[in-house]
Amino acid sequence: MKRKFLEDLGLEAEVVEKIMIESGKDTTALKAKVDELTEQVNVKETTIAEKNNKIAELEKVDVEAIKTAEYERGKTEGSKEIEVFKKQSALDKALSQYKAKDIGILSKMLDMEKVKFNDKFEIVEGLEEQINPLKESHDYLFENDRPLPQFTGNINQPANNNQITKEVFKKMGYQARNKLYNENKALYDELVKE
Repeated sequence: MKRKFLEDLGLEAEVVEKIMIESGKDTTALKAKVDELTEQVNVKETTIAEKNNKIAELEKVDVEAIKTAEYERGKTEGSKEIEVFKKQSALDKALSQYKAKDIGILSKMLDMEKVKFNDKFEIVEGLEEQINPLKESHDYLFENDRPLPQFTGNINQPANNNQITKEVFKKMGYQARNKLYNENKALYDELVKE
């Protein structure tokens, strides 16, 4: 509302001033609200513009090309894993033919760069040259045909009863003493006296 309009109506200057102040409050509040809404619209327009730019960038992406590339990459990695598995299986089979006791430990001792495989994943070279020295230096990793040592006799008692000393007799258990008593009572009586 304009001051001139109020003055032309014949209102007193004091009344015109009060009306103008009150009208100014309403106008200021409305202007603030308009400014706030304008700011919100600007923010939303900026956000919409950013989203539209991202959409435009994403529309340029060839999804089918990415799918194809990822498929090929997965296929290649899968083929490598299968190849590693087949090579390890062939190695395990070969090591079992060498009568390896622990294939896992023996595998780690080999230089796999020297082991060559054919297209059927059969070992064609490089293994025997490494296994033979290991059989000599680490024979405990391989089974062999040598018989294990056999122990005979009673380990609690010396082989010759006449060699039993007082100290040995003191360390003997009940069963060993009873056996000595039954087999050589004279020696038993002599050792008991001492």
